[in-house]
Amino acid sequence: MSSAVEMINQIFIATEIVLFNIFGLFGNINFLFLTYLKPSLRSKSSYIQCALSVSHIFCLLFELPNAVLLFTGIQLRRNVCFPAISIYIFFICAQAVIMLMLVVDLFIIVFFTTFYRRVDNVTYTVLMLFVPFVYAGFTVAWGFVMMDDELVIFCNPPISLHPVVSRWWSMSNVGLNSVTLCLFLFLMIIFHFRGKKQKSDTRKLMKRLKVSVVVFVFSWYMCTLGVDMFVAIGLTGSVLVFFQSNMVFFALLCYTQPFYVMLWRSSEYRVAFVEMWSFLNCVKSLKSKGWVERTTRVTTQVSTMDSSKM
Repeated sequence: MSSAVEMINQIFIATEIVLFNIFGLFGNINFLFLTYLKPSLRSKSSYIQCALSVSHIFCLLFELPNAVLLFTGIQLRRNVCFPAISIYIFFICAQAVIMLMLVVDLFIIVFFTTFYRRVDNVTYTVLMLFVPFVYAGFTVAWGFVMMDDELVIFCNPPISLHPVVSRWWSMSNVGLNSVTLCLFLFLMIIFHFRGKKQKSDTRKLMKRLKVSVVVFVFSWYMCTLGVDMFVAIGLTGSVLVFFQSNMVFFALLCYTQPFYVMLWRSSEYRVAFVEMWSFLNCVKSLKSKGWVERTTRVTTQVSTMDSSKM
């Protein structure tokens, strides 16, 4: 592959990283602030979502040094690159399992309601984050064990990991995504048959998660499946690195989308977001156009209707 093509591709990827960082950091930080400022938005599920947002913040921030390396054309060896982004790899592994835990959380709400109500928020959140952190810790530890001094063109997770560990990482993520999708489809079927008999809070949580899960799974699927598929079809050398590195677009989309999906699907978060940023003129214009009032009215109607059928 020509050096000119590689240089253009590096600039393109670096630009993607910068743009997604702007939107992604804004969204994830806003979610954390809204959860902190609005007691009505705090729940076991929102605490798990906060852990996902923290993971995505680390993932986005650790992509920025990679953008600098891409702009400058500097190449590193694996024994320099991997330790430098090992924290990133930890959180990139954790966030994949945390999304699964959000679906498991909904499963527990539906089928183990008594347990869900009795356990306190801190204990529940710790239990739900135990598996993600174990998986992430194992992957990073194995990466250190297998680390060598091979020159890597891009300092990103699939390439900084030893090929054996990288293959495990991509295949295990495909498996985790498959479980997430299957479990969520099962819950959608259950909700379809239960209809309006399902409790209002659970239905609203399902509404918020529906699009987020689908976008997460397929953005993350495209990233991890692409990384593994390019190896499986026999690509090697700079061609393999070229295609694997461009999968970062789907990873960045994954890190950025949850908050914006939440705003789209949840009236409570839209109202809270506008209230928090109402000191800005552009946000005041939303209020003057009646956007908040319409949103609040819809929320009230839904809550009233659901409460009467519980």
